[in-house]
Amino acid sequence: AFRLPTPLPRLPPISRCLLSSAMAPGRAPCNWLRRVLVAVAVARAAGSGAEPGIEPEACQMSDAHVVVIDISPYVDKEAHTDEARKKIAALWGTSFSTLGMVLIDGHGVPDDLVASLRAEAFAFFGKAPEEKAKFTFGPYGTPMGGYTPMGVEAVARSVEGVSSAPDLVENFAFRWESGRGMQPAVKAGGWQKLPFPSAETYVDEMERVLRTLHEISADALSLPSRSFFEPFYAQPNGNALRLAHYPRVGAEANREAGQIRYGAHSDYQGFTILSPDPGDGGAAGGLQVQDPNTKLWVPVPPVKSTFAVNVGDLWERWTNDRWTSSVHRVTNPTGAGERGARLSLVYFSGPRADALIEPLPGLGESIYPPILAGDHLVQKLTRTNV
Repeated sequence: AFRLPTPLPRLPPISRCLLSSAMAPGRAPCNWLRRVLVAVAVARAAGSGAEPGIEPEACQMSDAHVVVIDISPYVDKEAHTDEARKKIAALWGTSFSTLGMVLIDGHGVPDDLVASLRAEAFAFFGKAPEEKAKFTFGPYGTPMGGYTPMGVEAVARSVEGVSSAPDLVENFAFRWESGRGMQPAVKAGGWQKLPFPSAETYVDEMERVLRTLHEISADALSLPSRSFFEPFYAQPNGNALRLAHYPRVGAEANREAGQIRYGAHSDYQGFTILSPDPGDGGAAGGLQVQDPNTKLWVPVPPVKSTFAVNVGDLWERWTNDRWTSSVHRVTNPTGAGERGARLSLVYFSGPRADALIEPLPGLGESIYPPILAGDHLVQKLTRTNV
């Protein structure tokens, strides 16, 4: 039988917390080996140093951890039972009503597709500024998508009343247009004219995964049909692919006060499906999610072949606060000298602009006034432009 060493090895605080809680009896029904692998991933990324930006008290104050959920019972239905799907739906609902973020595997997205798009994105962001600027079609959030240079976006300003320095990120966004395809493919003269040959296939895979997440959510929320969300996401909808590049970071003196790679925020609409940088953790900084109960930051470990999934503000309204729109951020690297670049592949989702958002069936009297999905998105994007 497998036994943990006693006492636990000297790991950074959050890694010790994850490893301890991974094997604790009575935890949510998630494969114990996957939890140990998550803990090991955090420990390896952290190395021998402290985990920057994570309060040492987190282990004592918060029991939160990012669970790994195998969604294959919904991806390959014939190979799995209704009972297996019932367990996944229950864990899905619990996860989004607490921390608001999970890692998914069993999704069926090929690793080599993710690797190809990452390589293409790094190649593009390595080009001269004037070359990248040829793909700028308007301000950040424009329906045309395209390239946005660093210094334009301050995502923490999406929280009403918050003022923050611009984020240390540049990005390339693809947004839906009427009919087949994504902007800026039409603007550029077709997908083949864009410097991302793998992007179209990646979008198709994300759309497939998103439909699966909607089916799981319909079961988790006891909605009348697994296809409940399909009419709300009929094209053109609010889905978008964003390639986010965080350039090499130099001395602290080169940054504005309080400036980090991506400020603390919650996402704006529906599910976000994120392929994080595999180098996240420890001195490299990276993605962190805030425990809504303790307000402490928990690292989101890069576990091979998984995607991080969180739900946005619009779905928090839609579920009448049943589910939590998680606050998350991307922290700076620490230590002397320059730290390497970071890149994440982010698939945002949201209903069509004319979809009226009010409480889902069976979730009680509305806490919020009804709002059109498009109006909600415009409000958020307007605040984030510098």
